[in-house]
Amino acid sequence: MRRNRLAALGMAAAITLLIGACSGGRPQVSPSKGHVPSPHPGWVIPSTYQQACANEGSTCLSNAAGIIPAALKRPLHFPVLRPGERCPASHGLPVNNSIFGGVALGNGPVRPSLAELSVSDARRGIADLLGRTSAPPPWLVVKTLWFSVPAYQGPFVIRAERLGRPGPIALGESPTLAPLVVPPGPTMNGGLGWRTAPGGTWVKSPGCYAWQVDGLTFSYIIVVQAMLH
Repeated sequence: MRRNRLAALGMAAAITLLIGACSGGRPQVSPSKGHVPSPHPGWVIPSTYQQACANEGSTCLSNAAGIIPAALKRPLHFPVLRPGERCPASHGLPVNNSIFGGVALGNGPVRPSLAELSVSDARRGIADLLGRTSAPPPWLVVKTLWFSVPAYQGPFVIRAERLGRPGPIALGESPTLAPLVVPPGPTMNGGLGWRTAPGGTWVKSPGCYAWQVDGLTFSYIIVVQAMLH
């Protein structure tokens, strides 16, 4: 009896070793625990300024070159807007100089100046959605002029998201699903230390939208309530 029991145990051990040899001895990983794709594939930041500037003819100079530093590739940290919550729109202040003028949201070194029909609305973080493109499906646009103050001459990156519910969003002079990347140094349309990136934020419907602004030493969120008047 004991010999039969020992023989059975030996056979079980042999089968276990055989299975391990066939599988290479590697642990099996459940597919559900593998890599989770990014929910924002369009906001992947390119490796070089030259790649990024291919979409930014009115911002980058033709000699834009160099590697985009890792400091600009921070994870997205947009706030969560729950049902029934009010859009936490950023307040705006007038900015006027010899290069441009308007109402700029936020108070950081990089801000968007809004092309607004109502200055009072812009001060409260409410932007006008303008026009529709002729190409289907139609887009609405919040016209923006991104700028950096003269004290900051480093690079910056803008990415965007709709808060509270899903919705398509794009940036640029025409709808482009790519981050806005501004290299260090002068821009195409700027002067006196002010650097600018004209264009817009393109959406399909009114709502609460946010931009993440990343520079070498800062990362913050600016929120706008986009409305049809």
